[in-house]
Amino acid sequence: MEKQGYQYTENPFCVSRRQFITISGIIVALLALPAVWLRMAVSSRNDYILARTKGLYKDDVQAKVRVSHANKVVAQYYREFGGEPLGKLSEELLHTQYVNRAKGIS
Repeated sequence: MEKQGYQYTENPFCVSRRQFITISGIIVALLALPAVWLRMAVSSRNDYILARTKGLYKDDVQAKVRVSHANKVVAQYYREFGGEPLGKLSEELLHTQYVNRAKGIS
């Protein structure tokens, strides 16, 4: 029987504590990136909505005609085409339907 000599081979998966912490930090940072991007997207969307709302309220305050029944164009529509307010044709063309979409959120 032949006597074999043993050689030491380093385990490639053996890492020091410092290397482990570094690798873990990099992995955590990479996993956190999508959350940061999502938060930034939601934040910018909310900023847009707030700016839009502020602009609409500003336009409403500055408007000369603030109610639809005092609007000359709407009154002309009813005289020439729509009939009376809340009539069947006017209701179908001018008014919207509310659809509750809260069930899809939860």
